[in-house]
This record gives sequence, C-alpha cells and structure tokens, in this order.
Amino acid sequence: MRPAARLRLVDPFDGRSARAAYDAVAEEYAAEFGDDLDRLPLDRAVLDGAVERLPGPGPVLDVGCGPGQVGRYLAARGVVVIGVDLAWRMLSLARRDARATSLASADMRRLPLRSGSCAGAVAFYSLQHVHRSELGGALGELGRVVQPGGIVVLATHLGVGELYSEEFLGHRFPTVGAALHSREELDERLRGQGFRVEVARERGPLAHEHQTERLYLIARRSDG
Repeated sequence: MRPAARLRLVDPFDGRSARAAYDAVAEEYAAEFGDDLDRLPLDRAVLDGAVERLPGPGPVLDVGCGPGQVGRYLAARGVVVIGVDLAWRMLSLARRDARATSLASADMRRLPLRSGSCAGAVAFYSLQHVHRSELGGALGELGRVVQPGGIVVLATHLGVGELYSEEFLGHRFPTVGAALHSREELDERLRGQGFRVEVARERGPLAHEHQTERLYLIARRSDG
C-alpha cells in the first residue's frame, strides 16, 4: 500500500480532513499567504465592493478565516468581523492580530450563529472543501445567518471535478479534497438558496498559487 493510501482514513471532504491539513501547515501558510492581499488587486476590489454593498452595520462572517487576512482587511474598513475556521492553529495565528475580529472554531455547514444575525458572509477559498453534494446545504447555511438583503461573497477555483492533496508547504497530512466549480453551477446553487448574483469576476492564477482560474461572486439574499 502506498503511503498516500494509508493516510486516507477519513473522507477527504470531512471537516476533520481540512482541519488536519490546515493545522499542519498553519505557520507556513501564514508566512506565505498572510499578506497576500497586498499583491491581489482584484481580490481587494471585490472585498471593497462587498463593503459598499452591505445593507447595514451588522457583522460580517469570515468563513474559513485562516490566519485572518481577509478579516483584517475588512476590519480596517470599519466592518465588524466574526471569523470562523475549523483549524485551531489557524485561529491561534489569527488571534495575534484580531483587531475588531471575533473568532471561533466552526464548520461552515453548521454555523453557531443566530439566523439573520449577519449583514454578510465572506468565504474566500473555503467553499471548495465542501463536497459537491453538500454545496447547496452549505450555501443555505450561509443564507440562514445572513439577514434578508445581506450579501455573500465567494472566491473559489474554477474547473470540473475534484482535486486531492496529501502534501502542501512541506507537510504531509490525511487526504483533503477540493471541489472545482463552474460559474453556472454556483449561480444555480445560489439562486436555489434565495440569492441573486450582482457581481462576477474572474482572474488567472499567479505564479505562487495553485494553477487554476479563480472566480469571485457577490450575491444578495432576497428580502422575502
């Protein structure tokens, strides 16, 4: 049995797989990507556009917050941020510079927040770790915690099928999966959960990133 097969003891899309992977690489990930927004003008523009579209002063949920780079960017623009992540070591790094951000360990499929308690939710490169069969439910959970008229901001990898990894940034871990999505698929799933897409942007990968095209969507929850 090859080593990778021995590592695959848990469903690659189970939350425990993502937690193990990101806990293993937390420090290296923060060093490599913690200041990544400085070199990503489109990502910043999408986040700025999201801030402008917020329906009010309520908090914004940063889903899969990692070491907190997106939350810090939003907080610097006057947004109250709640960051959630499965990986405890990532949360530990985020707490070093939390600013206006509250942090908690949580799975995006089961968020520990009241319905309608957030003005918006941002999921930058976390949705791919949800199995395709659970995508609608995960988007529905984001819709549950976002107030009517609130927004959801998604950044994810374009493509078809799934990718699997057992090594990243010099660390090995149990197999973790990542689902690739098309714009049409996400648009359909968002509409099915009562959202309408207001902004869609795409960009190619940079040299230091995984070589997939990137998709950004800002969608608004219906008022009814």
